[in-house]
Amino acid sequence: MMKDRIYSAMLILGVLLCAFLLRYFEAIVFDVFWLCVTLVAVYEMIRVSKRRGNTAFEWINYAYPVAFLALVMVARFSDMQFYELIIVEISLLIAVSLILLIIPFCFKQKIVYDEEKFDSPRDYLMNKSLTTLNIIIYPSILLSLMFTLNHIVDLGIVGTGQSNVVIGMFAILLTFAISMATDTFAMLGGMFFKGRKLCPLISPNKTVSGFITGVIFGVLASMLMYGIFTAVDATNALFTTAKVGLWQFALVGFFGALATSAGDLFASYLKRRAFVKDFGRAFPGHGGFMDRLNGVCFCLVFVLLFFIIFF
Repeated sequence: MMKDRIYSAMLILGVLLCAFLLRYFEAIVFDVFWLCVTLVAVYEMIRVSKRRGNTAFEWINYAYPVAFLALVMVARFSDMQFYELIIVEISLLIAVSLILLIIPFCFKQKIVYDEEKFDSPRDYLMNKSLTTLNIIIYPSILLSLMFTLNHIVDLGIVGTGQSNVVIGMFAILLTFAISMATDTFAMLGGMFFKGRKLCPLISPNKTVSGFITGVIFGVLASMLMYGIFTAVDATNALFTTAKVGLWQFALVGFFGALATSAGDLFASYLKRRAFVKDFGRAFPGHGGFMDRLNGVCFCLVFVLLFFIIFF
């Protein structure tokens, strides 16, 4: 089992490394890579929802991250400001939500549904709409924030005149560094220190000692990223201009690590409700894509906020 985990971890790191190297030449390459990752994650969530007897309008779930990326591309190649992109994205979410909530009241005749689980076609369609909306939010929107990080300079989140190649790569690496360090050392800390369980009803293997260890190393990973990228001219100039120092990186590392742990617990809760061990089987010993990205989903939010607030 441990051998499978090691091999899968090496495979994951190798794929990420290839994606980063390709991104160095063109940011859109990473967009395509991450879109594929997001679509697989959506598939896994749809699959798990079906295990609980909840179906979704699958084409909407698959189309949403594509639409999100399309809007980011429009903003990148036009004069659209970041706040305008946010308004458009929120408007899209509201529009899709309203359509999904209206559907049960418009198309309820001659619907084939499970009469033991649902009292009427309307209840069935409402459940289907809400499941679709849930998957749009988690994981589609959360993972799609990576597109925004990837074009952090083009969208005007950080000051112009900086290299989007370097700054964008730095933002992505910071997210993965915090999340992966938190996940890895939470597991190792729990195995080494053991002790009191963190949330035994949700995830019986997680311990308080593992949680604390994970947070500490998440902070250290963020601070290490600061130390490494102060040696890079583009990022060092950005830190100096924005007057961002080590304590700000310790702060984002702390909240990013907390978010990673929360994402892991939330994923465990969903899997427990669906009576499944893993979201998928893509990586032996590690589960599926969502089993590796549940912490990244939540960490992304705080890393993006970090750049918006401090830069």
